[in-house]
Amino acid sequence: MSVKTAGSKAYSLLMFGVVSILAGVLVAGLGVPFAALAAGATRAGAATLKEVPANLAVPDQYEASTMYLSDGSVLATFFDENRQYVTLDQISPEMQTAQIAIEDHRFYEHGAVDLQSVVRAALGNAAGGGISGGGSTLTQQYVKQVRLQMCNGDTACVEDAQAPSMNRKILEMRYAIALENTLTKDEILERYLNIAYYGDGAYGVQAAARHYFNTDASQLTVAQAAMLAGLVQNPSQTDPVNNLDGALARRQAVLAAQVRYQGMPQSVADEAAAEGFDASQVQTLGNGCQGTRYPFICDYASRVLLSDEMSVFGDTVEARRDVLNRAGLQITLSIDPSLQDTAQNVINSVVGPEDAAIAVADTVENATGRILAMAQSRPVMGDGAGETAWNYSVSYDMGGADGYLFGSTFKTWTAAAAIQQGHFPDSTYYTVQRTQNWKGQWFRGCGDEKFQLTEDYSTTNAVANQNQGSFNMVTGMMWSVNNYWVSLERDVGVCQAVDMARRAGVEISQPVEGEASLDDFDYVPSFTLGAAKVTPLSMAVGYGTFGNRGVRCNPIILDSVYDRNGAEVPVPSADCQQTIDPTVADGVNYVLNRTHVSGLSSSTYINNGIDQASKTGTSDNSASSSAFVGYTPDISTSVVVAGDNTSAAWQNTPEQSRNVMTIPLSALNGRSLGSYASIGAGALWRPIMQEAMDGMPQSKFTKWVAPASTSTASSPSTSR
Repeated sequence: MSVKTAGSKAYSLLMFGVVSILAGVLVAGLGVPFAALAAGATRAGAATLKEVPANLAVPDQYEASTMYLSDGSVLATFFDENRQYVTLDQISPEMQTAQIAIEDHRFYEHGAVDLQSVVRAALGNAAGGGISGGGSTLTQQYVKQVRLQMCNGDTACVEDAQAPSMNRKILEMRYAIALENTLTKDEILERYLNIAYYGDGAYGVQAAARHYFNTDASQLTVAQAAMLAGLVQNPSQTDPVNNLDGALARRQAVLAAQVRYQGMPQSVADEAAAEGFDASQVQTLGNGCQGTRYPFICDYASRVLLSDEMSVFGDTVEARRDVLNRAGLQITLSIDPSLQDTAQNVINSVVGPEDAAIAVADTVENATGRILAMAQSRPVMGDGAGETAWNYSVSYDMGGADGYLFGSTFKTWTAAAAIQQGHFPDSTYYTVQRTQNWKGQWFRGCGDEKFQLTEDYSTTNAVANQNQGSFNMVTGMMWSVNNYWVSLERDVGVCQAVDMARRAGVEISQPVEGEASLDDFDYVPSFTLGAAKVTPLSMAVGYGTFGNRGVRCNPIILDSVYDRNGAEVPVPSADCQQTIDPTVADGVNYVLNRTHVSGLSSSTYINNGIDQASKTGTSDNSASSSAFVGYTPDISTSVVVAGDNTSAAWQNTPEQSRNVMTIPLSALNGRSLGSYASIGAGALWRPIMQEAMDGMPQSKFTKWVAPASTSTASSPSTSR
């Protein structure tokens, strides 16, 4: 950044005196006493010749932030003013000369204040009795624009910055003089072309070039540049989208000025004037998430950016929103658009957006927590038919709904608690009946105490031919034997199973105050059968924790954020921690792998050399939901299809008859999920994971090896 010479500073001092004298001429026509002028000049600040506010000299002009998917494609933009700052060498010479011709054709010849123009304006104002905008140089106009931006929307400040007052004119002149002692003409021109408003929501020449002509500022032609340059005087009235005739008239004025002041050949001007405006090239840049390719992914990522986890942007949500909308951030998400499209297409092929059911699928990377896909059967954000405002994957405070019942997938938490306490999968047997009532049974509490059920609580094994007899942890999981798992939970403790779910990363949606955490289920025996409504994303994380040998990584969606200067901004960490013993995780993987290969999940097994494990889940409330969570050592996907409790069709069905497996689905031409695939949600899981595993290494689970000492807890027992 250059600094003017001592000679230039002497010129500035001379101009300061001239400005003060001319100001007197300006107000003379208005009958303003010279004493009032002197007072106003004093208030404007005598130090402005020596100093200029830092934000005026080097402003952080508001720039749009851009959000990208992992492949570099743009997902969304966020802005208060749609602007992308570009340097002068990225702006075509045609644009530079056009702007100078119409706004300040002697820009490179005069100083910060154009004496000729000021005298002309002063005489005109004195004769006409008013203070006009005439005589303002590009530098003065730039000063005005920066002052307006610095108002940050404050109405009183904006009015003051635009007031037809002598104080404002003097202040702008003085700031302009000081500014030209700090910046070169080229630097001022660059800043002016970037801050100017070109109408129809386009701030700065790059945004205007993209908006009106679908090109870059560096590629603007004579005709395009002349049209843009003409807009800044009255952008709301002369932009070509809303007033083409006005825009063409202003373009003609710019071309005439270029012929008159810059020696442009008349033939060149005539050729440019003959060009039409191609409205088909107009680009409308969306602001925010609604209407984007993946609005709920965008919304979730923006909520993270506005959360306390991004306090680097400010202490309040408002401050962080200002940064998002003004700081020109480059935001890259973890979402893989290929996998996301696969997940969305799979859901769309089974459940329609207006069905009485909702389908949700989430995929995460176990070792990093990166969210790879987040899809739902209502992918459009809105309040129309088949649209929604809810991101069904996540918690209420992150834009989610009230969570879902994942049914028997919760047996995994009991298995983990049992293995942790020394119960071995192959040798922990219970003999159970098809239906059992647990009233009067004593269950282990959170410590060594026990609690007794005093009311009727009956459970029934649902799988034909596997509904009674002796089962161990492996066969009990393979055939999802409810009474086996209630028996095991009774002995290892509900609280301990809840703790395992918490350690794995499972969370309740928290739709209303009072449902604070999983702790509410510490003494609820139905927990192992899926009594808690949880978020689909956290279920993918929870099962992925076992795939990652007990290391839980919190879900993250921000891969990187860079500021306008290219500096990397810290983003939330997955905070990966060993929350479950690796040997316990190995045991769970062993049990769920057997279930996936040989049990109820076997139809979803993908024979590609990669180890897989999974569990089906059906809610105990007349099958109001069908869930499936499966994983490999590397990735985990949860899927749930649930009745929509806001749907009239679902509400009008008697509660005891609400079965997500039997309701008609539009994408299946009226067929039900049950007739489409008896495995339920697992039918959606398989094609999603097939795409996710494509090209991945043939990862294997670590073989589970029982500890050398045999626990008495592993001995066979009979349900009491």
